[in-house]
Parts: sequence; structure tokens; C-alpha cells
Amino acid sequence: MIPTLTPAFTQLVKANSRELFRDGKTIFFVLLFPLLFVAMFIGIGMLNTGGSYKMAVTPAGNQQEIVRELSHSDGFKAEPWHRKSLPENGDLAGYDAIVYPSATSGDRALVVIDSAKFGALKGIRSALGHSGISASKVDFRTPDGGKPFDPIKISLPTALLMALMSMAFFGTATPLIALRARGTLRLLGTTPLRRRTFVLAQAPVRLALVAVQLVVLGAIAVGLGFLPAVDAVRVLGTGFLGAVMLFAFGYLVAARMRNAEVANGLLAVLMPLVLFASGLFLPLDLLPSVVRDVSKALPTTYLVDALTHDLTGAPSTYGLTLDWLVLLAGAVLFGGLAARLFSWDQGEER
Repeated sequence: MIPTLTPAFTQLVKANSRELFRDGKTIFFVLLFPLLFVAMFIGIGMLNTGGSYKMAVTPAGNQQEIVRELSHSDGFKAEPWHRKSLPENGDLAGYDAIVYPSATSGDRALVVIDSAKFGALKGIRSALGHSGISASKVDFRTPDGGKPFDPIKISLPTALLMALMSMAFFGTATPLIALRARGTLRLLGTTPLRRRTFVLAQAPVRLALVAVQLVVLGAIAVGLGFLPAVDAVRVLGTGFLGAVMLFAFGYLVAARMRNAEVANGLLAVLMPLVLFASGLFLPLDLLPSVVRDVSKALPTTYLVDALTHDLTGAPSTYGLTLDWLVLLAGAVLFGGLAARLFSWDQGEER
């Protein structure tokens, strides 16, 4: 019989739900902390919007409209680019930012901005939105070709990935290891309960919590103009693929370990290292070559790439198709190893 239709499965799902919601710490880090994180960075983005900024708009069909909308923003002084030739790459020509509207499409623009002037990002984004260029179609760059620090944009994929990893590590792996340490799994091993039924019963409530996070953060991205509403479904696809891959890794960690404190320590160290090496905090091209090579082997790198593209409209480095294939392959690999190695007790003979 299919595991999801058995009474044992239903009872285990209910028990897992009660146990998970009873643990206030897990719920806080999975549901509330990511939202507080986003709120904090949105606050930083709002607080750093003051100042005086001088900018130019290069020739295009909608140049005058963009200049007019920028000039309506407090502290902005905008003017058409008046020189015969466009500035060379990396040269702001004395401006704080230069807006390059697309010559072929009126709904796209490149903005080259002084890296220290990230307080102008929100105002530029809003002004361009009023001129018909949505936030998802604006590419912000620093004079050296990098990405400017954008606290609002960076908060969305960071918060979601932190929520997924927290659920997979501290909300999945650690409780299973604790059950083994208390001898609960050994007792379950003496019953007719199948391992597959037990493992699958962990998934429904956790995937439901993931769905809540995806909907909330996706709605924030749509509300801020980073993500067109019609593309919101893509966030769900990326999020669920990433969640399944991370959950499979969590099961793999929990497959044999029996000391929850050691596991927590290892996972607490692993989590920021993985986030750093996956290019979430710093662009990969700024990292040492050794770190970049390691990064390409981490499935989380492709998850970061997909989430950043989905939630903020940033260009995908590897392509969404490759990102999804890597996540799927990681889920199959980790899940297969976890199923093979999972034991009711550390000393169990297979």
C-alpha cells in the first residue's frame, strides 16, 4: 500500500506536526526570524534614502520622461547626458549615477552608480517605475562592473535560504538525531513500521511551512516590484526543489548520527560557510579561485542563483534550467544515500 494512505503515516504526520510546533525555537527560526531579517534590511534600505544625488540620463526615446521622474524625487538632481559621446566604462564623469535606458526597449535600463551611494537605489527604482521601467528590468552596476550593496534586494533570497536551511538542519536532522539518542527510533524499529513511511511522514508539515515562507516572501517581492506577479509560480518551483534537496541532505546527516549536540555544532558551522561559498553574501567573481571552484560543486550555489533570479529579477549566472537540474540531482543523490544509510539504531546490522 502507498505509505501516504496508511493509518500509521497519518498518525505520524499528526505527531510530527505537534512536535514541530511545540518546539518554539524551530518555529521562530523558520517562520519569524526570516521575516524579521527582511524587515530589518528593508528598514536599512529606507533609512539610507536621504542625501543629495546628481545623475544623468543617456539619450533614448524616454530620456526626458526619466529625467522628469528622477527630478521629482527628493534630493535628486537629474539632467540629460549632454556630451557628444557616452562615458567610458567605469567613468561616472562626476555624477553619482548614470542611467542608460535601453535604446531598443523602453522598459529596460542599466544604472551605473557609485558603490557608496546605495541610499539612492530606492529612489531611482521608484522613479524608473513611474516612467514605465519595472524594478525587475533595472540592472544596477558599480563602475567596476560589480553589484552595488542593495539591502532590500539581498534580504529576500538570504531570508528564504536561511529558512530552508534552518528547517532542513535544525528542524529535521536534529530532531531525528535526538530521537535516536533517546532510543525512540530503536523502539520504532521493533514495530512493523517501515523506514520509508517514517521518513516520508516528516515531510508534509515541513513542506507546508516552506509554502508559507515562499508565499510571504514572494508577495513581498511582487509588492516591491522585483518580481512580476505572473512569475510568482516560478518561485514556488525553485523553493520546493531547493527544500526537497536540503531536506534530503538533512536526512542524510541524520541517517546514522546519534549526538544531537554535536550535530547542531557541525550544522551551525556548516551553514554560514555554505552560504558564503554559494555566493550569497559576496559575488562569486570577488572570491578566490579556490572558493569559486568549490562553489561550482555545491548545489546550494545553484539554489542561490535561482532564488536571486526569481525573487529580485537579477540575471541568472547558470540559467534556470541548469539550476533546477542540479537541485533535482542533489535531491536524488542525498535522498538515495539517506535511504540506504538510515538506521533505527547506530548499531543496527543491515
